[in-house]
Amino acid sequence: MRGDRAKLHQAVANLLSNARVHTPAGTTVTATLRTDDDAERAALAVTDDGPGIDAAMLPHLFERFVRADKSRSRQAGNSFGLGLAITSAIVEAHLGSIVAESSDGRTVFTILLPSNSSQLALST
Repeated sequence: MRGDRAKLHQAVANLLSNARVHTPAGTTVTATLRTDDDAERAALAVTDDGPGIDAAMLPHLFERFVRADKSRSRQAGNSFGLGLAITSAIVEAHLGSIVAESSDGRTVFTILLPSNSSQLALST
């Protein structure tokens, strides 16, 4: 995979941090990495079994200064709502996409990235 290692690390760290901060103690968080059948795309998923995100918030999660329902947060007030917007920008700069799915007891953030892209032009 071609990309900016530090920025991709930041994107993954943001997702893991969000899961840690915005779910109650005892929540299980898993990260999985796979490729599609022809290895053209890699998919990284961060899944938790926490309380879920309000469905009305899902379309706005990747906007700047958006904070999900405070009932999901153990440390409400300690963030500015930029982590997911930054993560989305990093993923898009790598010609990928990010989506979130959530219901009570399951939230999944999935990053899809091209495995090899000659069109990628990143600054370091």
